[in-house]
Amino acid sequence: MALYRGVFNYSHEMIIKYSHAPTDRAAKMRMINQLAKEHGVHASVVFGIFDGSKDNYRIEIDKKWRLRNENDKKGS
Repeated sequence: MALYRGVFNYSHEMIIKYSHAPTDRAAKMRMINQLAKEHGVHASVVFGIFDGSKDNYRIEIDKKWRLRNENDKKGS
């Protein structure tokens, strides 16, 4: 599992979330569920905001996590 970093433009603010997940899609689901819980709304509301129709979020493997794991593999 990788550590993913998500940047969301939500409620006129930039929110950064982290999640360990096997894929970026699974990470997105986990992060959206976190956002929904924190804002007291149903997850489907947040999924609707981040459905891919707008450029309002980005999810990628955390750069520090990736670098650390690449260095660990080289040292093995």
